[in-house]
Amino acid sequence: MLAADATDLDALADALRVDGVVIDRVMGSGEAQESHDRIAALIREVPFPVYVALVRTPDGVTGEGHRSSESMAALLHRRLGGKGLYVVATTSGTPVIVSYGLGADPALLSLSASSNEELIEQEAERRGVRLSLPDVVEAEAHTLEAEALVAEAQEHNEAGYYPSTLDEEEVRALAERSVAVFERAEWRPRSEKFVDVRTASTGFSVLVGGVVGLVVALLLGQSLRGWPRHASQVASRGTSKSKSRGLSAASPRTPPVDPPPAPPAPGTPVLSTERARATTLVGALAKQLSRVDLQRADADLVTTATTARTAAEHLLDSEDVADLVGAQVLARTGSRDLERARRGGKEAYRPCFFDPRHGEASGRIGWRLGQGQVEVPCCRRCSADVTAGREPEVLRLKGRRGPRPYWDRQDVWARTGFGAVSDSLAAEVLRERESR
Repeated sequence: MLAADATDLDALADALRVDGVVIDRVMGSGEAQESHDRIAALIREVPFPVYVALVRTPDGVTGEGHRSSESMAALLHRRLGGKGLYVVATTSGTPVIVSYGLGADPALLSLSASSNEELIEQEAERRGVRLSLPDVVEAEAHTLEAEALVAEAQEHNEAGYYPSTLDEEEVRALAERSVAVFERAEWRPRSEKFVDVRTASTGFSVLVGGVVGLVVALLLGQSLRGWPRHASQVASRGTSKSKSRGLSAASPRTPPVDPPPAPPAPGTPVLSTERARATTLVGALAKQLSRVDLQRADADLVTTATTARTAAEHLLDSEDVADLVGAQVLARTGSRDLERARRGGKEAYRPCFFDPRHGEASGRIGWRLGQGQVEVPCCRRCSADVTAGREPEVLRLKGRRGPRPYWDRQDVWARTGFGAVSDSLAAEVLRERESR
């Protein structure tokens, strides 16, 4: 059992020594116990220590987003010591995967893990559900692939190469589990005995009613494996990974508030998700640049990569989701330029015109844009859609009349197709920012 102080890092470290896993109910999307057991079983198959902690932010952990989780991983490693892989998340942070003493490149480790996440989310989308991977499933995926992810990060150090490690069967199984967790977390009882109680976090609600609400609150206030929580400290968050601090009580007479916003339309990006991806990619590019041997690399291409980094870093704090998608493209472009600077051979990075989040374009295809016919680079999936007469999935951005294709806007992203139809994206981004 842990100490009564639920935010004690020493107590958390002691709990992790038992079987490597601590998952607060508040972080479990209703699957804390089941996820704990599944992940604990997987850890036993890994040849090095793995620690998974999905918990309320402990005292002493600072920062927001990935920095909060990275801070907790470092503080836990200081207590646990030795070699190990950490998969951690806090209520104020996004999940991260960090290794110590395993010889794994941190950027490649994180980006290969992200490639796995994207495969699972894409498979879930093919099943008709757009979702951000539930933390418990993300942790399970990282633990399942722990050995393979570390091996990739040890062996491959080519800039811009971030291979996934999951096979098709694993992707299908994890996607199925993600959809099930997502749907259970989204379920709401259809009864007048229940009312919506909104927290401060946009888009999140829990349903409580009478004595049932009190029982739910008490259950949520407890954590797994002796990680106690006071009832007054109960906190939760929605499946979109937005964070909240505490739940307010409500009586059955409380009138229902407005329902939460509808989920984003297909192709519409989520600000927090795109910011996290952009931050990871730009951080990886910065690390790659710091390791470049200028005596052996093409100086011009190193300069273009540096310009891409500069432009991308200016965008990371933007509240315009298009800027964050653009920062991802700039980071990928810079990483490819560094690879070309060191090894030559490959062409410059060119994103899919229809949605740059689809990744690199594999070819070109004709497309009617306005009154004209154009030929645009695109990914294989979009090419197949257009060839079959289907509408490709287009990046849509919020407008006054609802989500619209990004090229309907009047900005650098519309003019350049996020770099799909421009050879100087970074320079154009910097010029536009200077003119604001």
